[in-house]
Amino acid sequence: MTATLAATAGAPAPADGAFVLDTDLLGPLVVPDGAARAAELEALARRVSLYASRARGDGTRRTYRSAWRHYTAWCHALGREPLAADPDTIAMYVVRRADDGCAVSSIRVALAAIRTAHLLAAIPLDLRHPRLALVLDGITRATGLRPRRQAAPAVPEILRRLLATRPEASTALGARDRAMLLLGFGAALRRSELVGLRCDDVETIPGRGLHVRVRRSKTDPHGKGQVVAIWANPAEPAFCPAAALDRWLIHRHQAADRTGPDAIGDRPLFCAVTKSGRPTGAPLSDKAVARLVKQAALAAGLDPTRYSGHSLRAGLATAAGDAGAGLAELMRQTRHKSTEVALGYLRPAELWRNNVTARLFQSARGADEREKA
Repeated sequence: MTATLAATAGAPAPADGAFVLDTDLLGPLVVPDGAARAAELEALARRVSLYASRARGDGTRRTYRSAWRHYTAWCHALGREPLAADPDTIAMYVVRRADDGCAVSSIRVALAAIRTAHLLAAIPLDLRHPRLALVLDGITRATGLRPRRQAAPAVPEILRRLLATRPEASTALGARDRAMLLLGFGAALRRSELVGLRCDDVETIPGRGLHVRVRRSKTDPHGKGQVVAIWANPAEPAFCPAAALDRWLIHRHQAADRTGPDAIGDRPLFCAVTKSGRPTGAPLSDKAVARLVKQAALAAGLDPTRYSGHSLRAGLATAAGDAGAGLAELMRQTRHKSTEVALGYLRPAELWRNNVTARLFQSARGADEREKA
């Protein structure tokens, strides 16, 4: 991270005495009256930014940066200072976001980004200030905690349709796509977890299936690592994660980044494939998972706007709930830390199990049929 006195692009020129911190996490931050503390701010922000970046995934960092840009643009339009730690300004912004139809969860993300910016600039900010807290509570009561739009789950029947749209399994691209879809589903992986797999993170267990080691995740930011198991499906090779992985590894071991018999172990399991069909060894971004799912959904005649990279993880969780999995079983596979989130996948199926209306209406239907007979 570097510091500069240059003006931030698209924003008013810094006032006299202001200091601009160019942070990796949120981009340039104009600190009012910060020039006198330039060295102190730069050293502090460098340390804070380092730890903050390590504590948050790439997706969160992108979200924070976007939220901060939106807030600063709004402040500049009103002639207000973004880094003023002013609860009234922030409360006005919260109201504007609510009026624009923003969900409470998204507003809280924006507040987290604003708080982080003040932390980087060593400016105290209390988001529990009574005026701000009252406004946020009022918005929550008025609009409710509307659930965000969930990705449609790629349950097994949908997953089969997605797989059927991929190129031939004999090609590198087809083999890679099939392995990504099946491992992403079977291990209930998030996008970043799927593309973050290394070749030696997946182990074949003879007679059983696969062990998949997830080195780091949203619920394991410190990288303790977690291992999940995926059963093989030898009765249906086209819908078998182990078979799909074997086919992909044939191509993966021919990639340019392999320089020796063991050199590929710590390399990305899933990598880019050239137009000519040759694996390059270059890692994929998490957006590649979303593109794969959406492209396959479109080719399968499904609405691609309803499907995303999360559809694979949601598909496993939903299918497990429908199959009668218990909470502990589900959380062991999905690695959820929140029981409330995991229960969300079990409740739809539970609504139908031992439902009192089944006996009432089924018995009534039976009585009608007996009378007709």
